Amino acid sequence: TWLAASGIPSSEWWAVDYIVSRESGWNPCAYNPGGSNCDPNFRPSTACGLAQFLPCSVEKAGANWQDPVNALQRQYGYVKARYGGYPQAVNYWKAHGHY
Repeated sequence: TWLAASGIPSSEWWAVDYIVSRESGWNPCAYNPGGSNCDPNFRPSTACGLAQFLPCSVEKAGANWQDPVNALQRQYGYVKARYGGYPQAVNYWKAHGHY
């Protein structure tokens, strides 16, 4: 449901799953290192959300970093701009161990 609402093409969902599974385990409240907090007032100083935005800032993650659709939309913008799409981001991950 989150992927459909995010506007990411279904042809790239496999690649989204590859990256998000490794980043946050699909936990929208995940933060690094190894925490989870859905309190809307909580703002970790490290990576946060489905995409593990680093730093966890309004500029990168938005005002509600725990919102999975917001996180996927922001991640998609980043992935398109930097890699050309999720499949290319997966290829980069496989070569470098991160994206």
